[in-house]
Amino acid sequence: MNFISQFTIDTYNFHLLVLGIITLLAATVPNILSNRNITAPIIYLLIGVGIYLVGNRYSTIAALNNVDVIKRISEFVVIVALTNAGLKITNPFSWKSWEYSFWLLLITMPVTIVASAWLGWWILGLAPASAVLFGALISPTDPVLASDLQTTRPSQDDHSKTRLALTSEAGLNDGLAFPFTYFAILMASEGLDYTNWIVDWFLVDFLYKIVAGVILGWVIGWLLYKFIFTLTSRNQQSKISRGILSLALTLMPYAVTEILGAYGFIAVFIAACAFRNSEKNIMHMDSLHDFTEEIERIFVAFLFVIIGIYAAANIGKLLNGQILFIALLIIMIIRPVGGWLALVRSDLNNFEKFVMSFYGIRGVGSIFYLTYALSKTEFADAQILTQLTAVTIILSVFIHGISAATIQEKLDKQDRVKK
Repeated sequence: MNFISQFTIDTYNFHLLVLGIITLLAATVPNILSNRNITAPIIYLLIGVGIYLVGNRYSTIAALNNVDVIKRISEFVVIVALTNAGLKITNPFSWKSWEYSFWLLLITMPVTIVASAWLGWWILGLAPASAVLFGALISPTDPVLASDLQTTRPSQDDHSKTRLALTSEAGLNDGLAFPFTYFAILMASEGLDYTNWIVDWFLVDFLYKIVAGVILGWVIGWLLYKFIFTLTSRNQQSKISRGILSLALTLMPYAVTEILGAYGFIAVFIAACAFRNSEKNIMHMDSLHDFTEEIERIFVAFLFVIIGIYAAANIGKLLNGQILFIALLIIMIIRPVGGWLALVRSDLNNFEKFVMSFYGIRGVGSIFYLTYALSKTEFADAQILTQLTAVTIILSVFIHGISAATIQEKLDKQDRVKK
């Protein structure tokens, strides 16, 4: 009997093997790299490049042919990360949790949008709608990749103003980028004569959807807490799966808010904040936080392996001098200067101002906004826009990721001195 003939490698089983390996890496790599000068997304990107080099089955990968799939994956990663961010904030409705991120949202985010849009238009010649879309999608600090410099899990005391500010900023600005994304979509679909749609955009896409997202998020988060910890007995509470509860806290606010036409990203974060504010049992919070973090790790691994494959398959197009120049300007100049302007009059020392200003990491949120906009209408520069977004994210992953451990160590030393 020929045993060798029994071994078959079909596409389905091959992909199962790849997914299993990536899942294993997601479970181990972040722990192995803890406190080292390299982060897990860098490894995932390199693995993606390796997969491309080993075989040619992915050599023709095209992001624009898979917009809906990438949109859904990135969407899920972001809402899980937003839940995780909300659960980390000990006093989410205290002004102390927002005194610095408020100014980052009010000043830094608009500065980044305008400056990035202008660069895309001036240097690359992007159409106005494409330029505005790029400014909107690249402006948020990513709640997924910024986790290395976010505040600690609920049971651990963290007195760092910097980490708290980056966590609260990342929690809200992904949702706040939506109105400007819609602005770009309307420019592309309705035309540059904004007088026909600007009022509706302001009243619906800006005011209603933000306010409704906040209210619905708070109500749903509070109701979930009441349902779980007030209407059930202590014995029943101990039998409730924290993983299932984490998913409910993520999916319900998002789905209900999106059905009602508001911003689900904002609702998910606020719901997690409301739940965290109500529940004082730290062990419960740790369980919820740990589960969402595990789910986040798995999908981040998948997504960045795909980005690595895409980058390797399109390396000639991505190594464009103008694209690299714009991406570096955004990471090294525009975000840091915008952050410094927002914090210049604060009581922070110069190092704290630098960290909050510089570490506006670009990532999964930008991928979602790009694919979301492309799924809604046609943009004249979709190909170059995709390449520019990809390069900015990859450079951010490397520049911010390689330096994050050093910055974390300095923050810890500074906090110990303050104590």
